[in-house]
Amino acid sequence: MCPDELPHRLGITEADCPLPIPYLAEDANRAAEWKQRIGERGFKIGISWQGALWQGGAAITGRAIPLPVFQALTQIEGVRLISLQKGRGVEQLSSLPPGMAVETLGEDFDARSDAFVDTVAVMEHLDLIVTCDTSIAHVAGARGRPTWIALKHVPEWRWMLEGETTPWYPSARLFRQPTRGDWSSVFAKMASELRTLVR
Repeated sequence: MCPDELPHRLGITEADCPLPIPYLAEDANRAAEWKQRIGERGFKIGISWQGALWQGGAAITGRAIPLPVFQALTQIEGVRLISLQKGRGVEQLSSLPPGMAVETLGEDFDARSDAFVDTVAVMEHLDLIVTCDTSIAHVAGARGRPTWIALKHVPEWRWMLEGETTPWYPSARLFRQPTRGDWSSVFAKMASELRTLVR
């Protein structure tokens, strides 16, 4: 751990992680509402493919995955992809490759001032969350939801450089690029694991 990083300065080690999970509360009324709207059909996967932007407006390298790469997950019978994406990145939904479907949750999804309340409520009714390194990963981890995080070849320090687990979120599994820019291999591995999980 780098001496300039916050955990080092606070004296936090892996032995101190994680906090008792879940440490984000859900709104029971909204959870019930979203349960009705989402329904029970299929193996439901919430997805997010683009994280924050630099101040200048460009996507942060490695925290934005082209949405069509997620198509590998739709080749498994019964899988439903449900978008958790907000803001930048949603424009990719209008140009999906043939045969790929991603469900959206409507204009009122997290449209109120209390950010992420709907996201948390929706996550309670998903079988899995698949995301790049973005806020969705942290919200899902803080709720203890099953989460697969796609990481660039050299990720941010918090994910370390190797391994499939993270001390921050016991319910999360890390899928790392074998080489820089190789998302196809990441999602091929996910698809292989997903076939077993869905069965």
